[in-house]
Amino acid sequence: MKKEAVIAIIFGVSLGAIFGFFLISKNKEIQINKNKVIAPTNSAVKNQKQNEVNFQALEVEEPNDAFITGKDTIQIKGKVTKGSLVVIQSPIKEVVFRNEQESFKSDFPLALGENSIKIVAYPNDKLMNIQEKELKIYYLQEDL
Repeated sequence: MKKEAVIAIIFGVSLGAIFGFFLISKNKEIQINKNKVIAPTNSAVKNQKQNEVNFQALEVEEPNDAFITGKDTIQIKGKVTKGSLVVIQSPIKEVVFRNEQESFKSDFPLALGENSIKIVAYPNDKLMNIQEKELKIYYLQEDL
């Protein structure tokens, strides 16, 4: 190659790089000016009264897991956060109620043999987690 061709290529590449850098920087400035930034306003004031959360974990007092009974119904007693939605379900029945106090009790039918009973508490406060317990209750007929 001739000396003039090499110099022309070097000048062309360097001027192209400078021109490209100039275009990119101007494009960024234009994009920044187009985007409107919304400043936070102080009109959204937080509620100064914060509710104290009285959290009660789901506890099943009666019956214990792996309980054996000779009756076809059982009374389920427990404690949960006040105002929670309590769902007690098994393959044969489902009971749903809103808990007005911290303690609850409900009569629940049993099928012959093993009964897998799932108790789920959905708290009123959306920030609290859903709680669930599973019990295995055995209903065996007494043939004496």
